[in-house]
Amino acid sequence: MKKQLLAALTILSVAAPAMALADDGKVIVYTAAPQEIVDKIIPAFEKSSGLKVELIKAGAGELINRLKAEKNRQTADVLWSVGGEILQANPDLFGSYTPKDADKIVPEVKPSGNWTPFTVVATSFVVNTSELAEADRPKTWEDLADPKYKDKISIARLDKSSSAYIQLAALLQIYGLDKGWDLYSRILDNTQLANSSGAVPKFVNDGEAAIGISNEDVGLRFKIGGGPVDVIYPSDGTTAQADGMAMLATPANPEAAKTFMDFALSEEGQKLVASIGRRPVRVDVPSAEMLTPLSSLKLIKYDLEWAAGYQKTALAKWNEIIMTK
Repeated sequence: MKKQLLAALTILSVAAPAMALADDGKVIVYTAAPQEIVDKIIPAFEKSSGLKVELIKAGAGELINRLKAEKNRQTADVLWSVGGEILQANPDLFGSYTPKDADKIVPEVKPSGNWTPFTVVATSFVVNTSELAEADRPKTWEDLADPKYKDKISIARLDKSSSAYIQLAALLQIYGLDKGWDLYSRILDNTQLANSSGAVPKFVNDGEAAIGISNEDVGLRFKIGGGPVDVIYPSDGTTAQADGMAMLATPANPEAAKTFMDFALSEEGQKLVASIGRRPVRVDVPSAEMLTPLSSLKLIKYDLEWAAGYQKTALAKWNEIIMTK
């Protein structure tokens, strides 16, 4: 099972050229978006704009490393649907563009940087209801460290997934650094690591893991699809944070980049987001009814600036811990 969980699922959906030249007919998008979002947004954007999308899909950490290696080269136009911490922590990679309708973004997730929120995602536990009776399902982060869950938990690798970092940063903010890292290390004792956050709910749905730490929307899609899946929000605290998008500092096609970001934030684009169970960021587009209202969750006051600044330290410490497991 471990080999299966460690296997990479989707790394690149389209191979990118070493140097992309400006092309008025296309926009080059790097993304960590779940496939369901890609399948909704990209065809609608292409139909609306007349532009073709060249899509490079990988984990957020891998995409940032790639952009750092490609810095000052016109290899891409937009980084789309990655965690806000990653965008906040790498300002030199991005240019400044404020999309149309940015004034309609809900005030809770307005950023203080050169990136724009795209959706809002709450962190949750996804459980396999066939594997775990209701009384045996975790309710808190501390529950996940119980030895009875040995080898039953799936978490995305911190060096591959921006969602995995949000999960860790939330836990550290709930419990403090010392207790938080101790708890996270004990959770890792029960964990099989996955190479992407999107893989985690699939492993739970397929019975390869009993519990996953995941974004709520992906788990809910398996539940709605009839899978043996339920979504639990940790009662000791969780976070609802924006993933975002930004134009690259040296875009191959800056006007196409702006057009793409405008569409992603448009009413049409945000309604498509809501249609697959993700929380939109516009005040005038409601979330799907299947989502638990944020007012019903125990949300922490998530410190995005701290999380962005602590990311390199966290990754180094995570690597040290992983080496001991």
